[in-house]
This record gives sequence, C-alpha cells and structure tokens, in this order.
Amino acid sequence: MDTTSKSIDQPNAGRRSFIWKAGAAVSALLATAVPAVAVPLFKKDKGMESEMERLNNRVRIFEDEKSVHDLYHTYESLLDRGAYETLVELFSNDGEVIFNSGVYTGKETGLRRLYCGLFRSGMTGKRISPAPGFENACESDQDQVQVSGDRGSAKAQFSYSMQIGAPLASDSVLVSMARLQGGGVMRWWEGGTCHISCIKDALNGAWKIKRLEYQAVAKTDYRPGKTYSMPVSSVPFSKVYPGEPNGPDKILVPVQA
Repeated sequence: MDTTSKSIDQPNAGRRSFIWKAGAAVSALLATAVPAVAVPLFKKDKGMESEMERLNNRVRIFEDEKSVHDLYHTYESLLDRGAYETLVELFSNDGEVIFNSGVYTGKETGLRRLYCGLFRSGMTGKRISPAPGFENACESDQDQVQVSGDRGSAKAQFSYSMQIGAPLASDSVLVSMARLQGGGVMRWWEGGTCHISCIKDALNGAWKIKRLEYQAVAKTDYRPGKTYSMPVSSVPFSKVYPGEPNGPDKILVPVQA
C-alpha cells in the first residue's frame, strides 16, 4: 500500500512544481513588459514640431498679406466710385495721408477734409489707364506687401493710375459759369506708387490703414480716349487748414538736391 501511494503522489508534486515555475516565469515576463507598455509608440520629434510651427506661421503671414492686399484694393475701388465717406472708415483713428506734399492727420478731421472735401470737389481718384508713353510710371510688378514678425503691422506699396482734380481758384466769369454747370475743375492724370502702413486691431483682427502716401512719378494732361499726353505740373499747397478750408494740417518742405 505504501509503495502504491508514493508512485501516485510523485507525479502530482512534479506537476505542482512545474506550474509554480511556469507561473513565476510568466510573472517575471509581465513585470518586464509593463514598463514597455508605458513608452509611447512614437517619440516626439522636436525638429518636426518646430518645422510644423514654422509652416503654420508662414500660412498665417500669407493670410495677413492677402488681407492687406484686399484692404488696399477695397480702398482703390471705393476711391474709383467716389464713395469717400465709406473709404475714410478704412483708416485707423490716428490715420495719416500725404498727398501733393500736404499732410492730413486724424480720421475724423484731416482725412475727412481730404477725401470728403478736396477729393470730392475735384472728383479725384477715378481709376484710368496709364497715359500713353508713361506706362512705366505705374507697373504692377511694383506691388508688394511685408508683414512684421509679430503680425501686428505691415508695410506695402502698390502702383496707381488715376485722375486728379482741383477746383480752379479763379473768380472769373467763365470759371463761375463753369462751376454752375458742374465744371470749373482742372483735371490731370497721375501715376506712381502708393505706400501704405497698416496695423491690425488686437480685438477683432481687422487691418486698418495707418499711413498712406502717394509718390507721383508722372503727371500729364491725359484724358481717356486721347492718343497722346503732355507732362503737367500740379500747384502745391500754399496754405494749411483752416486758412485753406480743404487744406492739409501741414506742408512738407521739399528736400533740396
């Protein structure tokens, strides 16, 4: 009976020993595997993150450049249509415009005086084709926009080709009669480069014109339909506001060569 009992118990003890060893081995394997599970499948690549941020910033700057382009073309379109009141709203409150060596400052003061007074009286700003022989004065490849690194401001330049008008100062009978018929205005063509500085509103992200300067390259007696044109000289401002009702706030002194 004793012999039979030993022969039966030995295999069971061996089986228990095997199961214990196997369990210990599995536990050890799991213990070594747990730290590996906590490691992310893909490590963060700082170089890739930096490149993605650079590309995202470039896209945002491109969008800003387009917004500045659109802002100027809206300005140009309103000027062409004579929508001077609406046009003034494109400027910041401390906006400034330099035109014909005169400086107009303040959206509600100087700029309204310039656009709603001087420009309206001479129907200035109508877009017309370049005068024959003066096409180079307003080449479109001069257009460019540069946005600052912090995307809060921008500088740009655009070519322009438009009609300029100024009421005749004479009080003669002929001029008085012309005024009664909607005339009495001397008009000429002007082409050159319009330089603008813009700022972005920190609250709504809208771009506004802070400074605009017309730098004329050529002025002629051209009218649409004419096949030739002759250079002309415009009369500079001689008085500032309020001495001149539509005059500038100050007059720039020409730089002597």
